[in-house]
Amino acid sequence: MTNANGTRAVCCSLLFAACFALLATPARAQNPPPGPISIAVDATDAPRRVLHAKLQFPVKPGPLTLYYPKWMPADHSPDGPIWNLAGLHFSAGGKELPWQQDLVDMFAFNIDVPAGVSSLDASLDFLLSPPGPTIDFSASGAAKLFILMWNQVTLYPKGWPANQITFVPSLTIPAGWKFNTALPVASHSDNSVKFSPVKLDILIDSPVQAGEFTRVYQLNPAIKPPHELDVLSDDAWAVDISPELVEKYSRLVAEADALYRSHHYRDYHFLFTLSDNVMGLGQEHHESSDDRVPQNTLIDPNALLLESGLFPHEFTHSWNGQFRRPEGLATADFQQPMKGELLWTYEGLTEFLGELLTARSGLNTPAQAREQFAQIAGMLERRAGRRWRSLQNTANAAQILYFSVPQWTSYRRSVDFYPESVLIWLDVDATIRKLTNGRRSIDDFCHIFYAPPDGEPVIKTYTFDDLVSTLNQVAPNDWRAFLRERLDSTGPNAPLGGITGGGWKLVYNDEPNDYIAADDSVSGGADFTSSIGLRVKGDGTVVDATPGMAAFESGISPYLKIVAVNGRQFSTDEFKRVVRESKSNPAAIKLTTMNAGSLETHEIQYHDGNRYPHLERVEGTPDYMDEALKSLTPASAH
Repeated sequence: MTNANGTRAVCCSLLFAACFALLATPARAQNPPPGPISIAVDATDAPRRVLHAKLQFPVKPGPLTLYYPKWMPADHSPDGPIWNLAGLHFSAGGKELPWQQDLVDMFAFNIDVPAGVSSLDASLDFLLSPPGPTIDFSASGAAKLFILMWNQVTLYPKGWPANQITFVPSLTIPAGWKFNTALPVASHSDNSVKFSPVKLDILIDSPVQAGEFTRVYQLNPAIKPPHELDVLSDDAWAVDISPELVEKYSRLVAEADALYRSHHYRDYHFLFTLSDNVMGLGQEHHESSDDRVPQNTLIDPNALLLESGLFPHEFTHSWNGQFRRPEGLATADFQQPMKGELLWTYEGLTEFLGELLTARSGLNTPAQAREQFAQIAGMLERRAGRRWRSLQNTANAAQILYFSVPQWTSYRRSVDFYPESVLIWLDVDATIRKLTNGRRSIDDFCHIFYAPPDGEPVIKTYTFDDLVSTLNQVAPNDWRAFLRERLDSTGPNAPLGGITGGGWKLVYNDEPNDYIAADDSVSGGADFTSSIGLRVKGDGTVVDATPGMAAFESGISPYLKIVAVNGRQFSTDEFKRVVRESKSNPAAIKLTTMNAGSLETHEIQYHDGNRYPHLERVEGTPDYMDEALKSLTPASAH
């Protein structure tokens, strides 16, 4: 998943599938799994933000517990949106049955099935919501479109792993709407579609995109299995993607094919939603990705740059996260807690490989890729929280940090295993290249770790030891100590070894960094992280202030609102000008702030001007970084 804060959201042999079932299931079920469960979703009221669902369960008399999915594999958190479940009813033979929500586990519903009953009917509604300031997976539909996340409308029986429970799904959409999904279709007539029977784990893993305005683009037909870009928006104009961008997405398919040399899916769908009316999201699945961005993203060069890595990241997850999944995240069902200790690989390695694919496919340039590495390094060099919270702990605590607010991020830390792991894996790549005199790289790790056989989606789990073992196959080294030193550190400095070892160095000057400038343009705010240690919104509200840096030491803290800079009304342009001119102005920068209705004055003692991070080439050293960013495929393969 791509982090909502913008730190940026399975074929193997039968042996692999059998191994996963044994690893992920704490105890083998005593009874055979139930027969097929039907689920029929009526989305004709989606424009009113209501989904209706009817389910039918084969049952036996006696106590029955049905679960609402809680822990989502792509979210690493107990965030199943049960708060918007409504209208729940159970019946058998036309007679309403009472139910009880569990007093401890709010995601469990208990029913006593009467004697003589073999089939239980359930009906429920799911209430869609508009996007808000925090993560809300209910925000997935509006007047002209919706994305069906099956976990929103699904209940399933306790007692069996998700890969042993079969569902028979169907969907009715508003008249005139079209749909896209990786789910195999059994039949389709007018606005109704029946899907082939599918195991619960694959059903939950296969969102459906539907709306009035959609368009499908085939990507790189020469590469099998098929790949397609399915575009959905609130307006017809927005689904027209330029041929140049479609070509870059086709190049992405070719570059991923060359990097991973395998396909653990039957076909792949980039489900791409351009809308301001759903939550922004990048969410990975085995055979698709659920990618949602603001409607104008593709026509705003700054927004397009910021989202250039979205597809490469989520596409990479089909291999890293879906096919190869950390043991602690590969639970048997959707109720068992997940352990995130390897999220620095699940998400962090995906982020790094996504950066490589972004440059290799032409979605950004090598120069822009270096600017992003510099932006990450500059930000993390000023993470005050790294003195008390290790990167490893940010992964362990992911389930709470995902829902933390942007304020105090520098001191508290957030899901830093995304950006900081980019630097760690950049270091891994540079070290492999150095150890092998440039003969091997992270690409060779990928060839081994994500190897065939190809086919239908399954999961092959791994541990920290498996990572170390594979790295040693590529280039013998004390990789365990290498990784643990970087993961467990509580020192003040970010791990810059991949930059310095790759032939570059981190420098600062007053020339804006491409990614910081793009983010300022899109957000309307201003990022002074590397100068006075401050981030502000366009209205002057302080998002973050870094302890130990000039702004914080003057008394500035998150939630204050700056109303004036050196006696002039606040604007980001005025603030940038004053910071820039601090080099030649011996006076302090004076800020007037509003703090819960009280006016305050702060004097910032700072005279170094605007400082933006960049990478500068170190002459006479091997340029391993640019080698890593080079395309693997000839132009004819695109």
